[in-house]
Amino acid sequence: MFKKLIMIFSPIIIVIFPFFLLVVIIAGIIAGKSFEEDKIDNMRSKTNVINNQIYADTYTELLDKHLIEDGYVSLERLVFYLQRVNNILDTSTLSFDVWEEAYLKNLDIDEKQMIPIKTICKQLKKDDTLPEFTVENGTNNNGIQIDVIDLCNDNGEDITTSKEYDESIYTLPFSFPLKTNFTVSSYVFKHRTIDFKDGEEPTTDFHSGWDFSVPIGTNFYSICNGIVTNITNTQNNDLPYGKSGNKTGNYMNVKCNNGFIAIYHHLQYHSQPLNIRVGSIVRVGDLLGRTSTTGKSTGPHLHLGLKDEKGTLLDAMLYVDLKSYRKVNLN
Repeated sequence: MFKKLIMIFSPIIIVIFPFFLLVVIIAGIIAGKSFEEDKIDNMRSKTNVINNQIYADTYTELLDKHLIEDGYVSLERLVFYLQRVNNILDTSTLSFDVWEEAYLKNLDIDEKQMIPIKTICKQLKKDDTLPEFTVENGTNNNGIQIDVIDLCNDNGEDITTSKEYDESIYTLPFSFPLKTNFTVSSYVFKHRTIDFKDGEEPTTDFHSGWDFSVPIGTNFYSICNGIVTNITNTQNNDLPYGKSGNKTGNYMNVKCNNGFIAIYHHLQYHSQPLNIRVGSIVRVGDLLGRTSTTGKSTGPHLHLGLKDEKGTLLDAMLYVDLKSYRKVNLN
């Protein structure tokens, strides 16, 4: 009886098994991807660096020099590293060369992304040539409050021995939104004061995204696979806020397939291609429109913002795979 059952069902099993195996493999890949995204989120803090305006000039110069060529290192990581290595509170007093050396030492150049913080902390822990770290929170010579940043401890736990942190390099999910030359005019969470020269009082805020200065009419592209959830066009000229008085300007939101929201601001009026509308499915690298200086802006640039599913503001550059950057030859 048993042999008969085997003979009856074996052809069915032979047919079904490959499909079952395929489902298991796909499920494993999806689970792995989700785990990978969680790890990317956990490996990097979203903490603002207090009074980070004192580092702005040096940091933006480093970004313009190394971001595309070598990769991204967050300001938080740099201040942490420089404080530890130099036993100093105010790292803004250090030379550009010292900052640049720290930037490159925190990069995996081949992968164009930061070396995992666990690896860096292990290196610092083993380096007997470093001075003892004795610095505490305080103020600099100008009375500006500066906090000591400790990325090697997570709620009192040494991350070099923590299983919550690993030393892997993960595949980053997004691409860069431009394919032309640009300069970084502002970074995410930057503490800044903006004078729009329109009779209003200067505005002080913490910047909600990245500003890349480019000429009016520069193409920008989707950083992710997703769906267009908003297109707003309220300004039909290419004038900055001081001349237009338009606070809203033109912008577009794309909900990425991983749930994040990519935000593009200061766009040229109705510059999106005809096939790009609310509800359109877009792929990484798809042309979304052109840049301008609409809305609350002082000059032409692309503003790139990123939020998670809960609406929490993120550092978009932590998720951009800079190896994917391909410059377009406009000549």
